[in-house]
Amino acid sequence: MANETICTLINTFTPKEGKADKLLDVQLDEIAALRGTAAATGWLGNEVYRATDGSKLVIVTRFRSHEAKEQWAASPEFAAHLERIGPFLEHVVSTPVELAGAFRGLAEDAPLRLAVITGSTREGRFSEKPAAWIAEKAAAHGGFDVTEIDLRDVNLPFLGDPNASKAQKQAAETFGARMAEFDAYLFTVAEYNHGPTAVLKNALDHGDWARKPAGLVGYGGVGGARAVEHVRGIAAELEMVTMQAAVHINFGNYLAVANGEKRLDEFTHVEKAADKMLGQLLWWGRALRAARTAAATE
Repeated sequence: MANETICTLINTFTPKEGKADKLLDVQLDEIAALRGTAAATGWLGNEVYRATDGSKLVIVTRFRSHEAKEQWAASPEFAAHLERIGPFLEHVVSTPVELAGAFRGLAEDAPLRLAVITGSTREGRFSEKPAAWIAEKAAAHGGFDVTEIDLRDVNLPFLGDPNASKAQKQAAETFGARMAEFDAYLFTVAEYNHGPTAVLKNALDHGDWARKPAGLVGYGGVGGARAVEHVRGIAAELEMVTMQAAVHINFGNYLAVANGEKRLDEFTHVEKAADKMLGQLLWWGRALRAARTAAATE
């Protein structure tokens, strides 16, 4: 029976003097031209790397098995390939290797870097209460490294404002760079006139949130549902993934908390919604972090 263990080779090519660029070009052309024939014998693919100084060309080659590698090495197509690259090649060293371990960035279960963003800056606002509550719950969850961000502390101009000051432009640049450091986000979403606050929409316009998950904590009329749905549409355009579960703090609960009569953690339905949302946020956050890491190394 053929050995089905994948055969991996690290091939290090030293080009003749002045032929580094030509060797690379020929190798890329050869791989493209021969891939169909090679695949038929069990070739799985090549990864091509070039030393920055051009002194070496490294090609990692994988075959379905050692027998597949031997079959390709004995083929007339491979012999012709060697003849075509020969004029540009000083020598080559081919080293069979076995996978000893694979590590990509953070461990899969490493805490997600989570930003909890207070989405209202208005005088007398309520948003700091749900922001503090959900940040505390996320920190206690164990899967998140939580940072609280208050938009009051960020002097963002409206996107594209020609009258923005130098300080505002710098604040926008700093904000965008800082947001890119996180793996996931939680936004408080206040509903005013059936929509989210202008400052939250403006903050979303200033960041790059693509391929990252977001949880939403809404409050106001009908639990901020209309504003939350508005933010979902914005997030989709920004390539974010919003969680199926959201927290909706209805107006009665809102008044009780705002007046100091109740705490948010005293409302069972609010707590359950938050727990479900955090569970989804952790799952999506890990999945998307792994996918981004894999894409970055392809």
